[in-house]
Amino acid sequence: MKKRYVAIALTLLLTLTLLAGCGEELPAVYVQSVKDIMGYGAMGEFNLCAGVVVARSEVKIERDESRKVAQLNVEAGQEVSEGDVLFSYDMEEMQLTIDKSLLEIEQLKNSITDMEEQIADLEKEKANAKDSEQLSYTIRIQTLETNKLETEYNITVKERELESLEAMAGNGDVVSPINGRVKAINEDGGFDEYTGMPLPYITLIEAGAYRVKGKVNELNRSDFFVGQRVVVRSRSDADRMWTGMIAELDSSPEDSNSGGGMYYYGYTDEMTTSSSYPFYVDLDDMEGLLLGQHVYIEPESGQTEEKTGLMLDASYLAGSEEEGFFVWAANKDDKIEKRPVTVGAFDEFLYQYEILNGLTEEDRIAFPDDTVQEGAPVTDLPPAQETPPENLPDQDVVYEGAVVGGN
Repeated sequence: MKKRYVAIALTLLLTLTLLAGCGEELPAVYVQSVKDIMGYGAMGEFNLCAGVVVARSEVKIERDESRKVAQLNVEAGQEVSEGDVLFSYDMEEMQLTIDKSLLEIEQLKNSITDMEEQIADLEKEKANAKDSEQLSYTIRIQTLETNKLETEYNITVKERELESLEAMAGNGDVVSPINGRVKAINEDGGFDEYTGMPLPYITLIEAGAYRVKGKVNELNRSDFFVGQRVVVRSRSDADRMWTGMIAELDSSPEDSNSGGGMYYYGYTDEMTTSSSYPFYVDLDDMEGLLLGQHVYIEPESGQTEEKTGLMLDASYLAGSEEEGFFVWAANKDDKIEKRPVTVGAFDEFLYQYEILNGLTEEDRIAFPDDTVQEGAPVTDLPPAQETPPENLPDQDVVYEGAVVGGN
């Protein structure tokens, strides 16, 4: 009898074992690290646009085309200080010009003396001339007086030119009005291909006075406005950022054939058929920025605020404030577990909770939907994206054995 009970027990145990083996395993749950979910060490989920560090102001130094440059003291890229001599005019040539002007003025004065003497002689001859000759003398005298007035005017003009020449001759050096750097030197003249204006001889950029130039697309121009606070990020180091304010937004498009270089949530929209509008950002601090450096610009929405804990999107939290929050996290055995967390402040704009305890950036968590069960295995591979078949309303059904190609 005892053996019979043992046999029955073994049979039941074997049956339960087989039934357990036939049960379905829990489906694997897709998990991601908190660092990847929240984009720590990378740019956040904000509208971005490309930008470049430019000089706040440029100083254009013109050259007197009538004078010869004797010596150029700077080259492109060179740092200059206020008062440094950029170039010097040829003073010998200037002195020759002054001497020539003095000679021209002296000649004009001598011609006036000659005309005055001619007028005096004609006046004497007129007094003794016949009545029929009076008109001829009068015309000749009036012509000389008119020429004399014109010559006196020319002397006045020449004397003013001489004063300017003598003033310039006092110092033939042209100095830098600012502390900065030589951006370009144009010794060949010419005109700007875009504006049509004459090119300056030397272009200076002010040292340290930088700002950031960006371009916003016409479809997203409303996202950027004058007075808006923005965050500027380095392209090479996402942890480096600067803050500033949009000080200027052009109302006219810069290019009708190119987009604004806008970036949305990790991809780029070229928008090659829409216009772009330049805007300029005045920075709170320029330390670490270089002229010509390429950056990203995004609206400031609390990214720069320092948090004492970890920030997590609220959608990854389960539970409630009353009963306590928890997350579905992968444990050391790669199984899903229910892990309590302590939360702090809630950012309504970013829809994020501050996690004070229970979670680190390296922890892997799952989105808390109805399919997640405690003890389920985890996977780092995202679920396959299945494309449902298209349901055509008039699609014919083909049965096995049907004749193909019939009418």
